[in-house]
Amino acid sequence: MTTNITLISARKSLRLIAIFSLLSFAICAHGEDPVDLFQQIHSLQSQMNIEITGLERVQDEAKVITRGNLEQQIEQLLVSFNHITSRNAKGQIERIVIINKKQKSEANQIVLPTTVQGNHFIVSVALTGNGALWLTQDMIIDTGADVVVLPESMIDQLGLTDYPFSKQKMQTANGTAEAKIGKLKEIKMAGESIENVDVAFIADLLLGTNRLLGMSALGRYQINIDDKTQLITLFKK
Repeated sequence: MTTNITLISARKSLRLIAIFSLLSFAICAHGEDPVDLFQQIHSLQSQMNIEITGLERVQDEAKVITRGNLEQQIEQLLVSFNHITSRNAKGQIERIVIINKKQKSEANQIVLPTTVQGNHFIVSVALTGNGALWLTQDMIIDTGADVVVLPESMIDQLGLTDYPFSKQKMQTANGTAEAKIGKLKEIKMAGESIENVDVAFIADLLLGTNRLLGMSALGRYQINIDDKTQLITLFKK
């Protein structure tokens, strides 16, 4: 009897040691308590083993109190940012793209933060051809382009491999090109969703690195461009 009691006590002690070791490992792996939003998201990225791009856009943001499981926490941390979440076949998060911080605006307008390259305003948008595959792109605001213009290499990436494109001649900076004309299922920018957007795909060699956000998207709004603040405001018609 004494031997059995001793064995039971030893097993309990081993279990306690194992639990303590696991807790210690978790605390060490977690490191110091995050002090800002960047560290919070970076920590969850490691714990969830997912890819997060655009983390530089959350720097200098204050820490956020979160609750729930890891997926609920990451959504709470990103509530103030426009972002795209990609999931695998099991519904698990694989990748998150942080686009930009949501701008406070009136209900009838959308404010687009931009960067300037030469004489061009650049805005970050998310695009999808079929609703399943998304790409985040920096695009040139081009009110002289009738449609959104993208390179042919993006057709497969946007899920439009089997799309029944029509063909049309278009004038580019590098001469006349034959374009494949179709529709994007959706464009997201600054929290606004635009559906069924006409798009033209042109050979990469002719288009170069340009991606043009044309009037098939912008034409749905009245546009105000502020050179001083580098903001573009879209007023809903």
